[in-house]
Amino acid sequence: MAEHVRALLVLMVLGIGYFYAARGVLSQLVPEATLKRWRNLWVLSTVVLFLSHSILLYFLMLGAILLAYRRREAHVMGLYFVLLFVSPPAPAEIPGLGIVDHLWVLNHYRLLGVVLLLPAALSLLQRTTSARLGSSPVDWMVLGYLFLMSLLAFREGNVTSGLRSVLSLWVDIFLPYYVASRSIRSEDGFKQAMTGYLIAAMILSIVAIFEVLRTWKIYSAVLGALGVHQGMFGGYLMRSGLLRPNASVGNSIVLGYVLVVALGFFFYLKEFVSKPLHRFLGGALLTAGILACLSRGPWVGSAFLVVVLILIGPKSVKRLAGLGLGAVTFFLVLSLLPSGQLLIDMLPVVGTTEQGNVEYRANLLTSALPVIARNLLFGSYDYLDAPELQVMIQGEGIIDVVNTYVSVALYSGLLGLALFVGAFLCALQQLRKGMRISRRYDPRSTLLGRALFATVSAIMLIIYTVSSISAIPVVYWSVLGLSVAYVTLVSEWARKPKEAPVL
Repeated sequence: MAEHVRALLVLMVLGIGYFYAARGVLSQLVPEATLKRWRNLWVLSTVVLFLSHSILLYFLMLGAILLAYRRREAHVMGLYFVLLFVSPPAPAEIPGLGIVDHLWVLNHYRLLGVVLLLPAALSLLQRTTSARLGSSPVDWMVLGYLFLMSLLAFREGNVTSGLRSVLSLWVDIFLPYYVASRSIRSEDGFKQAMTGYLIAAMILSIVAIFEVLRTWKIYSAVLGALGVHQGMFGGYLMRSGLLRPNASVGNSIVLGYVLVVALGFFFYLKEFVSKPLHRFLGGALLTAGILACLSRGPWVGSAFLVVVLILIGPKSVKRLAGLGLGAVTFFLVLSLLPSGQLLIDMLPVVGTTEQGNVEYRANLLTSALPVIARNLLFGSYDYLDAPELQVMIQGEGIIDVVNTYVSVALYSGLLGLALFVGAFLCALQQLRKGMRISRRYDPRSTLLGRALFATVSAIMLIIYTVSSISAIPVVYWSVLGLSVAYVTLVSEWARKPKEAPVL
């Protein structure tokens, strides 16, 4: 049996098993009919991915399926998130029919953007009830960053390449941000969107655990079956003798990042789950998935998320003390276990495993600063050719700019960095404003604001340790959109108290 067929069978067992086991819990979050449709589409999309034997054919078939089903979705972001991690983001060039080399580079994330989000965005733009662009300070930062990056796309002098880059920017950034920020107008909309993401992330968590235990990357073989180079997302990387899993996102750090965001959503959604045991099992599954990624950045990010969530909530001192006591107990138990020292050695600061990665990140910042200073305002498209960065070439022959902020500053200068960071800071400021309003109307909505605030904060920390590759930007632009949607919703309660939820 071909490896990709065996991988498909394993995924069906893991995925359908999850949907079956979690059905009772998930039905408390979304309608039964919606959950059944999401399950069927996840299964169908995965089967098409593994059996199409051509990446372009996969895109055509999945696009046709989604066009047939998308009108049934009252909240498109839920379906978008459920299917976001079905496939690795392997690129495929759309042929130019002899006019140009190729028209555009398509991947799974862009396909979902064009088929699911673009029609929703066009509809929202035509509605008079949709909040106008510019009504939130986050809008101005995102639009400013988009326009700046669109202008910089032409500085290499290749108009055709510039146009392709501009199209990619608006599909990759504007569509997830705009649809997330404007399509969600109720608590039910947030529940469906966040539940869709949580479902996809929990399946990824199960896959991550399986990959570590079996030392087998499930999605690796499907790349070859699709006609894509199997080593596109790296080979079998090990840490302390354990495989670093990729699942469908192509990178263990990205996988951990995706699961940390799901953990932030979980802290809100668990309030709708009736049984404490189910809450515990959901949190344990996400925690196990994050640990299985064997990536320090997401580990620190998840801890930071929990600390921030406690700090901005009630009884913060008491809960932080309890968290600290629990952490000390956890480390004491680890030190007594035979395999516990293995995990401790992989921890940041106190660990000793692969400290060269930490040093590389520190040296990268030192090397990048003079390059940024030479192109202070608008950066440079050929910054990797700078002699200061050439010394950062790794054994693979590449310079890995493992810091999103440094990458943005190198390419678009301090102006681009200010707009990029400004979007996150404005979102945090607006979320604080929204939480103050929601306290007067609905305590549960205050928890939603806290969860989003902690998630945005954790994202800002994690992307300091990794460049914006794979699913990373798609997720953070979507989360920023959810943050704007939250503030818009609670602000409407303040303007129209009759529409606020009854306490």
